[in-house]
Amino acid sequence: MPVTPRTEATRNLAEKFVAYVESADFEKAYRLLNDDGKFIMTGQTKVSGVYNGLDDIFTRLAPQLAGFTQRPEIKVSEILVDGDKAFIRAVGVGAGQYGPYKQPYYGYFLRAEGDGLSEIVEYLDPVQLELAVFGKKLVDA
Repeated sequence: MPVTPRTEATRNLAEKFVAYVESADFEKAYRLLNDDGKFIMTGQTKVSGVYNGLDDIFTRLAPQLAGFTQRPEIKVSEILVDGDKAFIRAVGVGAGQYGPYKQPYYGYFLRAEGDGLSEIVEYLDPVQLELAVFGKKLVDA
């Protein structure tokens, strides 16, 4: 299957995004989002949901993630690209004020539009976020 210009542009954006998250420069990674783009964090945590644009990410999401005592270190194993879409498979480890943060099955879905990203979806184990950053406890039912 031939590589289309859109696929190549998407791969370039995905590789730039990966370079930023692997160097823990999350602000630069999110700045790849278009002004009207959406960031979505999966799960049912207090930070899960849809964030509309950079201002929303930096005013609502970033302060709630201040409980990380060690920024997550993300290592990417695969980047899959099809047209304007990319999926990034990764693992992540870090620490929050309440304990270790381990994400052995982690990923991002990206949708490219124009020169930037129109959508970033972060797939993670929300239980790890709850335990490490927010101090939630799990008990048997």
